[in-house]
Amino acid sequence: MNLPSFPNVDMFSAGINALYGVLIARQPSHNRGYTAAGLVIMAFFGGIGGGVTRDILLNEIPSPIKDPYYLLVCALMGVLGLAIYRWADSREEQFRTRVLAYFKSFTLPWFAILGAHKALEHNLGIWSAIVIGVIATTAGGVFIDLFSGVTPEVVRPSQLLVAAAVLASTVYTLLASATKASPHFFPVTLIAVLVTFTFRVFAVREHWPSIVPLDAPAEGPRAAA
Repeated sequence: MNLPSFPNVDMFSAGINALYGVLIARQPSHNRGYTAAGLVIMAFFGGIGGGVTRDILLNEIPSPIKDPYYLLVCALMGVLGLAIYRWADSREEQFRTRVLAYFKSFTLPWFAILGAHKALEHNLGIWSAIVIGVIATTAGGVFIDLFSGVTPEVVRPSQLLVAAAVLASTVYTLLASATKASPHFFPVTLIAVLVTFTFRVFAVREHWPSIVPLDAPAEGPRAAA
């Protein structure tokens, strides 16, 4: 069972999440006075953290080691993130919360699908495929949060990030398992992407509430203030 070809979507997803990682690391909640090199490292965490974690769990050589273009893309997006931030703080905020948020909503299901697909290739079963898909989607952000001394986003109100990852992994895994002998495999991937993308966009745009409506305590360098 081969994942349908889609031009460099895995690398595109890594690049978008690398850029997002740099911009998040510069926010007041995460900013620890990172150097330029430190912010580029945050780009690597955001871009390939999930994929490397996925491959290690599946006992594979991580994709960035097999294909150095992943490292190049993350490094370039890290530099781009620095340029965007230096351009103007207000424009960086608008870019991150609007344009980049939509790109991230598009790349999120692809990480989940690729993780679930690889798990199915290893014959791990439906439940394991869903779990691997969620880990592949969220691990990079967890690394950035932990290195910044912030409670990981996956356990905070975050526009239903985990729910979106679970949705993408579940839809893809169930449909792929049911149609593995079908020649119409690419539509399965598109269905999972479109369902999750739509869910994520509405969750971010409409600010869907968490089922636990508790006020979070302040975090980061400005918490004391």
